Amino acid sequence: MSNQVIIEIMDQHGKWHRYRSVSNNPMSIKSALETALKQQLASKSKKARAIDEKTKNVIDILQG
Repeated sequence: MSNQVIIEIMDQHGKWHRYRSVSNNPMSIKSALETALKQQLASKSKKARAIDEKTKNVIDILQG
């Protein structure tokens, strides 16, 4: 079973909020990060990150 990746969005106060989980596939992660940046919660910070669900390591951060 493949690891899951958690997508989080930063709000205007600098706090990270869980958005969704996706499979640990580069295309899935990129697509989920791009979608997360379009959410209302990310309207001020323009930041989203992908975190490995098991290790809690940051895999990618997207700024828009």
